[in-house]
Amino acid sequence: MKNAILIIDSPVRNLDLYYTSSFYCMDPFVYLEIDEKKIGFLPSTELEKAKVRSSLTQFYNLSYQLLKIDNEKKYPMLKSSLVIDILNENEIKEVIVPYSMSVVEATNLANYGFIITTVDEPFYKERVSKNEMELSFIRENCKNNVAVMNEIKNILGESTIENNNTLKYNGEILTVERLQKMILHSFLERDLTSDSLITAVGDDGVFPHEEGKGLVYANTSIIVDIYPKNIKNHYYTDMTRTFCKGRASDDLRKIYQTVYDAQRFAMDKIYAGEDGKIIHEFVEAFFYNKGYKTKTIDGILQGFFHGTGHGLGLECHEAPKISTHGTKLPKNSVVSVEPGLYYIGLGAVRIEDLVVVKDSGIENLTNYEKKLEIE
Repeated sequence: MKNAILIIDSPVRNLDLYYTSSFYCMDPFVYLEIDEKKIGFLPSTELEKAKVRSSLTQFYNLSYQLLKIDNEKKYPMLKSSLVIDILNENEIKEVIVPYSMSVVEATNLANYGFIITTVDEPFYKERVSKNEMELSFIRENCKNNVAVMNEIKNILGESTIENNNTLKYNGEILTVERLQKMILHSFLERDLTSDSLITAVGDDGVFPHEEGKGLVYANTSIIVDIYPKNIKNHYYTDMTRTFCKGRASDDLRKIYQTVYDAQRFAMDKIYAGEDGKIIHEFVEAFFYNKGYKTKTIDGILQGFFHGTGHGLGLECHEAPKISTHGTKLPKNSVVSVEPGLYYIGLGAVRIEDLVVVKDSGIENLTNYEKKLEIE
């Protein structure tokens, strides 16, 4: 039975649509793929630009076609109605759509006798293995992200420690909010952007997605996790380092070394075809054997309680996974390797690199030192 692919969404929300059309815009449009034809119904504001920049092969004015539907009263005035005649002309009965497609649009097609088959993310499975152009984008983004991380390290290094263990930078007390503003500014200078970032100080770092707040203190852990995307190529990068301005406690040093060793251990296990679940279980066992157990202490989950890694590309978190629900790691997929240990009062540490999965190992894209203490 002949089928077609249909996506009705905005490329900003649906990266599979951007992937297949090579066209990035905020407004939603209708994408229909039949054999080698890529048909687009685009808003008037995007139509001419799409003709130049997209990989679409056939173009329609979305507004005009919807008005035509409304005037003819042949079908409901829905975006999915625009493709009914084309599907019938091509004798297509099955329409493959993303899992996230509007129920209203899918029901409309079903009412006209089409079989709707949903596909979970990523809709285009080939997105998982990156081609050389995609890898070049991610490599460049990683290089720029490393430069930002180095600026953060320098800010901490140039800061002075005050009597109450707060930090002063360029004559002003250093806060997380001030540090984050400087990071966001550095992103923009390198064509990077991010809706959020993590600079979690002390016990705030025990909560892995805590963005951070308040004063930046010396002699405690500072987890810096920065994961911007490039404004022009739209691919993400991601890295984490844990710093301590001043002197770390013996407990924090020991936790840091254990996480460092666990990351190296995990990276040695990564190669094309390996199961991400197995790698994650190795890391869990490594921490357990070193005496770091995961459990709820005083009502707070502590230890190692997140995945070892995740895929990255047009989305910051995508397939494949290195976790409890891990999947096979395809060749040329890009994954993070980010074990961590988190204990209230003792220390919070996460170290993260991005790597390309190869047949017999990895290519590490995060060329930056791993050192806890900053003098």
